[in-house]
Amino acid sequence: MKLMKKIPTTTSSFRQIIEENYLYIDKTELIYNLISSDFYYFLARPRRFGKSLLISTLSELFSGNRDLFKGLWIDSSDYSWAPYPVISLDFSSIDNSSSENFKKSLALRLELKAEEYAIDLTGSSTPGDKLYMLVTKLAQQSKVVILIDEYDYPLVSNITDIPVAQEILKALSSFFSILKSLNPLVHAIFITGVSKFAKASVFSGLNNLNDISLDPIAATLLGFTEQELDTYFTSFITTLARLKGIPVEEIKNKTRHWYNGYRFSKVPEKVYNPFSVHYLLKKNEFTNYWFESGTPSFLIKIMTQQNCTLTDIEQFQFTTKSLGSFALDQLPLIPLLFQTGYLTINTYTPETDSYTLVFPNFEVKESFTLHLLGAFSQTDLAIIETIIPSLTSALENNALEKFCTLLKSLFAHIPYQIHIAKEAYYHSLFQLLVTLIEFKSQSEIATDKGRIDLVVITQKYIYIFEIKYNTPAEEALKQIEEHFYYRRYLLSTKTIILVGIAFNSAKHEIAITCASKILNRATINS
Repeated sequence: MKLMKKIPTTTSSFRQIIEENYLYIDKTELIYNLISSDFYYFLARPRRFGKSLLISTLSELFSGNRDLFKGLWIDSSDYSWAPYPVISLDFSSIDNSSSENFKKSLALRLELKAEEYAIDLTGSSTPGDKLYMLVTKLAQQSKVVILIDEYDYPLVSNITDIPVAQEILKALSSFFSILKSLNPLVHAIFITGVSKFAKASVFSGLNNLNDISLDPIAATLLGFTEQELDTYFTSFITTLARLKGIPVEEIKNKTRHWYNGYRFSKVPEKVYNPFSVHYLLKKNEFTNYWFESGTPSFLIKIMTQQNCTLTDIEQFQFTTKSLGSFALDQLPLIPLLFQTGYLTINTYTPETDSYTLVFPNFEVKESFTLHLLGAFSQTDLAIIETIIPSLTSALENNALEKFCTLLKSLFAHIPYQIHIAKEAYYHSLFQLLVTLIEFKSQSEIATDKGRIDLVVITQKYIYIFEIKYNTPAEEALKQIEEHFYYRRYLLSTKTIILVGIAFNSAKHEIAITCASKILNRATINS
């Protein structure tokens, strides 16, 4: 009986994956297509999305280690397998606690790399000087390949401490400015990261660096396609279905719902999050893996400061140019959410070269919403998670009195001092809360009479919500009726329920009142 390969959750080394019987998704045809047409690339992808494995694969490929690629697509291609000296640097492993420590740590990595090739770097002091000397001496035998993984990690790690980040940025700029002068001695350069930062000299100095982050050629280079899931993971999915006692097709649909949905180009090809898929099939549980491996606290902080809602996020449009380099002290929130993997491309309009964004899947949307709600309300996430099933049940059964009581219970945990005396604040909180309830919902729906605050659709009911601040709930209910917000849903056979919710501040408390009624279709039609 043939043993299943191991799931590589603890390594991103191509050599280790091949030699120790780990599962490898063959991306070598895509890699071949890249290196056959150009040799200078930059690729931005979210964290834990396979960038390090790609760099490791390129390192072995350019080193001419053909034996490791036996049985893979590229082994039967016309690739020449010429060996080149490879300088591979992982910037996520370099000390980034200060600019000085960063420079010392980077210099040490270059010295260690020089030792591998028996090269003496005596006489060089700065990291840039060491790189120049190392490449110059290596190029006496053959042109050099330079691979840099997570170039922006030292910046991202210090994003909440701008002075330190700015100093490290200067050090990065000095280092990368050396690369341009080395072009005649270099066979290939491949740099990865999460974001493009201005003044790093990666993009300004290396004007021949091809950014393929949004290029169709790299759309499925990282992450798993639907076809790859069927080809490589069938036995694991079958095992999971047997353990759960449910059909294989249901497991596949659930996996797609939780972890698929990432799109990185104008071509409508989507990929699964590789980190989450690996952990799902190793632990046999559907839960948040990628998100929980690194909660975006600084992004959540920016969003709460700007009172940013989910509507703001998912209706945003951007052009290719708007995803240009970012200044450390002027980070554009929505494009940054895209580059860090919390949003992905939903649609592309060629006429305007513009994109719309969306949360890629259930894992990201649920987790992001939960953390955003917790930040907005300063409420413990455990309290929110506990109350969600009861809120869901209340809407399923039209138990609006219970729903309102649960709302009061949840909001009672929010410190009065952080309440913002604006209707938009409570609308944002309520919208975030409803998003966590797994019903179809839509907010800020424009009509000819105004704008519907929120609509929630369950199996039996359509709830139309109007939210007010320091106004009676009956006034909110009256607005729904007078503006005929229900009109667009009259063709549905579901029961339509109108709900007015009022948040009122008094005596250092927030009081919540609800008013509701079932729409009488007979009265409307008469």
